Amino acid sequence: MYSVFVRFRRWLPWLGLSTGLIALVTLLTVTQPLPRLDRLLLDNAFARMSQSSTREIVIVAMDEKSSDAVGRWPWRRALHAEVLRRIASAEPRCIGLNVLLSEPDDVHPEDDAALRVSMVDSGCVVLPMALHTRGLQTQTELLPTPSLARAASAVGHAHISIDLDGIARSVYLNEGFAGRHWPHFTLALLDAAAAYSKRSHQKPAGPDPESPVDTRPGPWERQNHELIVFTKGTPAFTTVSYIDVLRGEVPAEVFRNRFVLIGPTAPELGDFYATPAASPTGLMPGVVIFANLLQGLLSDKRVVLATPWQDLAYNLLPLMGALLGLLWLRPTGEVLLIGVMLAICLLLHVERPAIGVQFTPGAGVIGLVLICPLWSLMRLTATLRFLILGTQQLNQSMAGFPDAPARRPTGDFVDRQIEAMRAASLRLRNLHRFVRDGINQLPDATIVLDRSGAVYLENLAASRHWKVRPGRLLGRDAHELLGDIRWRTNGTPMLVADALRQPALTPINGEGVDNADRSLLLRCVPFFNAENAHAGWLVSLVDITKMRRVQGQRDEALRFISHDIREPSASILTTIELARSHPESFDQATSFERIERHARTGLELADGFVNLARAESQVFRAEHLDLVSLLHEAVDALWMNAHKRQVQVRVTSTQEEADCIADRNLIIRTLTNVLSNALKYSPVHGEVLCHVAERPGHWTISVQDQGPGIPVELQSQLFQPFHRLHRESHPDVNGIGLGLLLVRTAVQRHGGSVEIDSSIGAGCTVTLLLPRATRAELDALAS
Repeated sequence: MYSVFVRFRRWLPWLGLSTGLIALVTLLTVTQPLPRLDRLLLDNAFARMSQSSTREIVIVAMDEKSSDAVGRWPWRRALHAEVLRRIASAEPRCIGLNVLLSEPDDVHPEDDAALRVSMVDSGCVVLPMALHTRGLQTQTELLPTPSLARAASAVGHAHISIDLDGIARSVYLNEGFAGRHWPHFTLALLDAAAAYSKRSHQKPAGPDPESPVDTRPGPWERQNHELIVFTKGTPAFTTVSYIDVLRGEVPAEVFRNRFVLIGPTAPELGDFYATPAASPTGLMPGVVIFANLLQGLLSDKRVVLATPWQDLAYNLLPLMGALLGLLWLRPTGEVLLIGVMLAICLLLHVERPAIGVQFTPGAGVIGLVLICPLWSLMRLTATLRFLILGTQQLNQSMAGFPDAPARRPTGDFVDRQIEAMRAASLRLRNLHRFVRDGINQLPDATIVLDRSGAVYLENLAASRHWKVRPGRLLGRDAHELLGDIRWRTNGTPMLVADALRQPALTPINGEGVDNADRSLLLRCVPFFNAENAHAGWLVSLVDITKMRRVQGQRDEALRFISHDIREPSASILTTIELARSHPESFDQATSFERIERHARTGLELADGFVNLARAESQVFRAEHLDLVSLLHEAVDALWMNAHKRQVQVRVTSTQEEADCIADRNLIIRTLTNVLSNALKYSPVHGEVLCHVAERPGHWTISVQDQGPGIPVELQSQLFQPFHRLHRESHPDVNGIGLGLLLVRTAVQRHGGSVEIDSSIGAGCTVTLLLPRATRAELDALAS
C-alpha cells in the first residue's frame, strides 16, 4: 500500500500538468479564441494548398478596357444579352453571369426582354443572389427579377466569407433562411451544367426564385463551410475582355465545352477581396475567386473545415502522446518527441488539400509548446525541494564528521542550494572514502556482499587471503568462497548453500577450519539501509592460525614445565631420599650414576625446549654458506660421540661446494640434531652415511643410518613434540622428542622441507631440502 501511495504521489505532478494542458487545449479548441494564430498558420501554409488549372474555365472580364469602351456602370442589359448570345454560339458547358440583377431596368425596359430571350436561347445561364441587411436586424434576399429568374437555369448566392482580419479564405456552399437555403453560385453553375448536359428541362434543386420574398426575422443560416483552394499559374485561367467578346474578336473555340464566368475585374467596379493567395496587389476580383472555387469543385480539390470533434482529436492526440513521453523519455528524447508531434500537426495542416479537412492548429501548437517550460518548472521546483531536503538529511546523517571546505555562496537561490548540496555531497564522498580506506586497511579479510551473496567490495587482506589480484573477487559468490570453512566443533560447513538468500537473516559467528588447515574466525552479519531494509552482508575472516599454534605451544610448554621438566628433578629427590632411608640398598656409585642420568635428562629437556623456541623466534641472520663445509663441520663436532658409540660417520658426497643463503647457527643445529639422532639408533660398529646432492632449485643433505627403521604408518608422528617412537624398544636411548621438530622448524624457516625414507629393519634416511642461492641473490647479499 505504501509503495502504491509513493508511486501515485510521484505521478501527481504529471497528472496535474496533463489535466491542465488537456483542459486548456480543449477550451481553446472549443471556444476558438485564437483566430489570429490560426489564420497565421493557415496563411503560411497556403503556398502548398493549391491546385492545377484544367483550362475548363474561361473568365470574361469586365475590365478597365471594357469600362473605357462601354462607359459608366451600370451597363445596359442589352450588352449582356449580346455577350451571352456570342458565347452561347460556341456551345459552352454553362455560363455564370456574376452581375446582380435584382431591379428591372426602368430606363430601357426592352433590355430586360432581350436579356431574358438571350438567357433562354443560351440554354444554361446562372445568376447570383445576395443577402441585403437593412438596419441592425432586417435581412432581405436580393434575387434576380422574376422574368430573369425564370429564364435562368439556376440561382446561387454570391457570398464570400470574410474573416475578422478582412481576408477572404472560405465560402459556405449553402446559405439562406431556414427551409430556404441557396447553393453557392459556383455550385449552382456546376449543377446547372450537369442538368443541361442531360438536356433536362428541370432546374437544379434549390429555392424557387419566383416565390414571394418575405422579410424573415430569423437568422441567416450558413452550412458546408469550405476553404478556397487557389489555382496555380499566371494567369491561372483563360481570361478575355468583355468588350472583345462583344465585338466578336474572341474565337468561338475559346468557349467551346467550357464554363464561362462573366464578372467585373475593373477596380472601379468594387468587386475585390483580400486573399492569402499571391497576387501583385494582394486583391482578387470576386469572379476570379469563383473561378478558383469552381475549379476545386471540378477537380474535387475541396477542403472542408473540421468539425469540433475532429479539431479536438487533431489537437489533443499529439498532446497526449507528448505528455505520455514525459513518463519514459529523457529530456532530450521528450524535446524530440514534441518536435515530431509539432511536425505531424503542421504536416497535416500543410497537406490539408490531400486530406480534405482544415483543422485549427493554434490550440494544439500552444499546448505542445507549453509542455517543456511547464514541466521543466515543475521538475525544477521538485528538484529544489529534493535538494533542500536531501542536504538536510545528509548533514544530519553525517553529524560529527568534519565538514567539507565551504565556498562563499554566490548566484541566485538555485546556485546557493547547489553549492550547499555540493558541500554535503563532498562531505559524503569524504565519509565514503574514509570508510572504504578504513575497510581496505583492515588487517583481517573483509568483504561486503549484496543481498544475494555476491561480492561488491573487498579489501587488500581479502585478496591476500584468497590469493588473487585486487578486484578479482568482485561479483564472486560468497557461498563458493566460504564453502570450504567447517565448524571446528563438528566439521560441518559454516555456510551452507543459499544460506545468505534465505528470508531469515541469521548471523553466522564462530571458529572454523578451511581446506588449507587455517583456523579462522568467521563473522557474517546482515546490514541495512537508511529505510531499514536489508541491503547486504558484511563478512570478516580473522586468521587465528598463528594464535592457535602459539596457544598449542604454550600448552606444550605448560605441560613440559609442569610434568616433563619436573620429572628428572623429582627422580633425583626420590633417589636421594631412598639413599638416605635405605643406605644398604644403594652404594655411592649407583646413587651418583642415577642422579647424573636424571640431571642430564633434565638438562637435555631444557636445552631442547630452548633450542626449539630459538629456532622458531630468533632473528634470521642470512649469510652466504657452503653446505658441504657445514656438513663436515657437524660431523667433526660429533666425532667423539660417534667414537664412543663405535659408529663410523662418512661423507660420501662428491659435491665440492653447495652455495646457500642461510642462518649459520640454525643450519649447524639442524645438522647436529639429524646426525645425533642417527648415531643414537645406529648399532655398534654401524655406519652413518652423509651425502650432499643437487636438485632443480635445491640442495639435498641426506643422512642415512642402519637403525631399526620406522614403519610407514608411524612416520607422520615423527614431528610431534615430546613424542618418541622407540621409547620401549630402545630404552637406553636418551631423548625428549624435540629434535626432529626443531629440524623441521629450522628447514621451513629457510623455505625448505624434510623428507623421510624408512621402513622396518632397513634403517632411516633423513633428507633436508634447502633452496639454492642464485647469482643475483648472492650479489645482492654481498652489496
